[in-house]
Amino acid sequence: MGKTVCPICNGHNQCGNGNLKDGGKCWCTDKKFPDEVFGQIPREELHKRCVCQRCLERITAGK
Repeated sequence: MGKTVCPICNGHNQCGNGNLKDGGKCWCTDKKFPDEVFGQIPREELHKRCVCQRCLERITAGK
């Protein structure tokens, strides 16, 4: 799978880290990712692809 695919839902992750030519930042730069998020990523995909904002919000809802 490509780096633009969320490892949880396989949707587009909107990662901007690869396209930061102007000094901007990705949507996730200032977000907190609790252990519950990483627990839903297959072990072989950990730290290889970015989670999408929708999955982060779904997993952290109510916290």
